[in-house]
Amino acid sequence: MNRTEIISSIIQTVTSIVAVVIAITSLVWTTKSQRDANKPYIVAYLKQVLSSSTLITYLVIKNYGKTGAIVTNVTAVPALDSGNLKFENNPFSNFKSQIIAPNQSYAAGISIGRSSSELKTTKFVLTICYLDQQSKKQTETFSLDKDALDTVQHFNSSPTEGDDISRAIYKTSSEDLVSRL
Repeated sequence: MNRTEIISSIIQTVTSIVAVVIAITSLVWTTKSQRDANKPYIVAYLKQVLSSSTLITYLVIKNYGKTGAIVTNVTAVPALDSGNLKFENNPFSNFKSQIIAPNQSYAAGISIGRSSSELKTTKFVLTICYLDQQSKKQTETFSLDKDALDTVQHFNSSPTEGDDISRAIYKTSSEDLVSRL
């Protein structure tokens, strides 16, 4: 073997090794991207709905991802205190081994404004533990603040003319429309 053949063999070997490394790296990144694109995205948030001049606050857990998940535990720190609405730690404290499908949400009323069921714990951290499609344990933490939510103005328009029935229908449809936003 002459010197040119040896150099040519070395270049071919190095090129082959680099090609294999690039192919493996590409495969790993593609697999990770697919897994991330198809995982569940579990989110918790507060939502207020104005119903017949009563402001109701809901704690909502929703899956914005493309696959389902199994919620294993939901905790609030500090524990939610909502006067007459009694729950152990939060309304989802018994939410164990519950499947949440893509785009599915669960909502629980946690406060009825200016009543004996008004939320006394206004700032809390909600932690949701769940299993993804590969049965891998995931944990999401959300800092929620009802006081910040209260600063958003809620209003419903009402007709100036019409009988009580038409006003009630208008008000109900207006509240329904706002609750869907």
